[in-house]
Amino acid sequence: MSLEPRPVVSIGDSLPYADGAEAELLAIFRAVEDRRVGSDELAAEIRDWPTAYHLAPERAVLLAPVNIGPEDRVLDVGAGSGVNTRICADRGAAVTAVEGSAARAELIAHRCAGLESVDVLCGPLDKLGAEGREAYDVVLLVGVLEYAGTSHGGSDGPTEFLSQVEKWLAPGGVVVLAIENRLGLKYLLGFPEDHLGLPWVGWEGYRDGEPTTWSRRELAGMLEDAGLEAQKWMYPFPDYKLPTAVLAEEIYDRPDGVDLVDQIVGHPTSSEYARPVLVADDRAAHRALLTAGLGPDVANSFLIVAGRDPHAVAERVDNRVLAWRVAPDRRRRWRQQAEVINSDQGLTMRRRLLAEDRAQDYEEWLGQVEVAEEAYVAGRNLEQSLLDCARDGDGDGIVGLLGAWRSALADHERPIDLDSEPHPYLPADAARVLPPEWLDAGPDNFVVTADGLEFVDREWVVAGGVDVRLAVIRGIWKAVSAMLSARCPLPWPVTWSNDRLVVHLGGLIGEDIDGELLEQWRQAEEDLIRRVYRQPAVRLAELHDAGSRTRMDLLESPLAPYRRMEQLVHRQQELITELAGPPQVAADLEQGQARLAQVEAELAQERAELAVARARLARVAWRERIHNKIGGLIRRFGSR
Repeated sequence: MSLEPRPVVSIGDSLPYADGAEAELLAIFRAVEDRRVGSDELAAEIRDWPTAYHLAPERAVLLAPVNIGPEDRVLDVGAGSGVNTRICADRGAAVTAVEGSAARAELIAHRCAGLESVDVLCGPLDKLGAEGREAYDVVLLVGVLEYAGTSHGGSDGPTEFLSQVEKWLAPGGVVVLAIENRLGLKYLLGFPEDHLGLPWVGWEGYRDGEPTTWSRRELAGMLEDAGLEAQKWMYPFPDYKLPTAVLAEEIYDRPDGVDLVDQIVGHPTSSEYARPVLVADDRAAHRALLTAGLGPDVANSFLIVAGRDPHAVAERVDNRVLAWRVAPDRRRRWRQQAEVINSDQGLTMRRRLLAEDRAQDYEEWLGQVEVAEEAYVAGRNLEQSLLDCARDGDGDGIVGLLGAWRSALADHERPIDLDSEPHPYLPADAARVLPPEWLDAGPDNFVVTADGLEFVDREWVVAGGVDVRLAVIRGIWKAVSAMLSARCPLPWPVTWSNDRLVVHLGGLIGEDIDGELLEQWRQAEEDLIRRVYRQPAVRLAELHDAGSRTRMDLLESPLAPYRRMEQLVHRQQELITELAGPPQVAADLEQGQARLAQVEAELAQERAELAVARARLARVAWRERIHNKIGGLIRRFGSR
């Protein structure tokens, strides 16, 4: 296949907008061979937000629910660097990409080089011409409508823009629209607005001429006014730009919808490229809003298929599917898409490996299973129950749940096969192992059912089985990570490192974990990370940094919700009060004096830790005052 780009056709003057990454991206497209969305070559070039937005494999998840194929004529409006153009062309569709920026139009041509079904036009949308009327089966508006009222979008506003788009649709055609929600959860929690860079801008209201997003109700009305009354609503998480999951609206109406959405989405926000000052635990806040029936209204982004004909809209999305999900950051060889399907037999899970051209099922000691369809085990998983206990500071509850999980593992232990070849998760000194498909047997993959705990999601296969000791450490580490990322007020000293917490919890459930064994697990996890993930250096650094991190470190993090910081400081004060009181009178004077010396030493340590905590809190408060002051000045001078 020739990689010579097709010529860009000018339909008017180029528009002067860019994000600064265009020259770098052009050099990348010219250098790589595999320019498909999801290419490992492209993903390896990700270094910051602009390159992630244009090159990340997760971009393909957005259109996973939408049926677009060889018979379709697609118009990609404001096509950017051609991500969605390439996705549709690789599905066999004939695609016309319209891009206002000449630099970006050139990117599309190079990304789609060799694809004869792609035409690239450069210029304003209103120059598309009469030939565009009723010409397209699908019109893509991904990250475009919010600019309709700006100079870059023609300044005519969203109503006029949508009316124009409606005229481009062939009979039975649909619009596929993706956009942020102005009332999204991440904005409520203090994330900066994606276009203007300030928190709570969308909630307060936009000014004329600014990029603008809308609420669910507002956007539905705008589409209806444009003649697009048939609408299928879906919800990408953490947002439409780099989604790892897309939910159908029907999932919110299920009796088990709160737990089901929480299991599929996990953290509903991402702080990878933004460092907000959160005001709450995002996962707990999401559950509260789901329980109140507000899930669709506070989703961070919308994905909508809209048209004139309800039947045409229904044909574009499989209405049996409740959710589409991929695990992020993986190499193409290991990438898998999962779908939760509402069938006559109940919920089922369908998994598909995305790399059809992979060479073999195993890569040395690690393999992957493709399951066409299996029952989805309904119920809360152990991670959700652990988080409930952790948020309440219930140490006994945490230990009890981890103990039940450890017992479930013990039921499947067996002696090691002496003929098994050693590998990082099956070291030479292993004595007992779990079955080969139990690598990922952490609490998050055990569902509480009426018959006990059931292990689900057996994707990974390990040659010869998994050393029980390493599997236990891996599961506890994942549980601790989940509790700490939610900033839970755990009932153990805030000065304990994550490693120490893992060792302590292991001991409480009868597992002897020492530093040497913990390091052995870390080395095994490193090998796994290097094999599976596309940019392992970031994950490896996090793995090593997390071991020595303590909950005290959260006090100076902008990702620490205020309530959690307050709880930590109050707990420190309570400890000081307890330690400052008179010691218990011992049976004899010698024991009493020894206890008093111990209390004095602990008191000195706690006072030092409190001083550090207060200093960190002062820095956080100072940054917040400066941030709010600057925001106020910007708004005040901007209104003049």
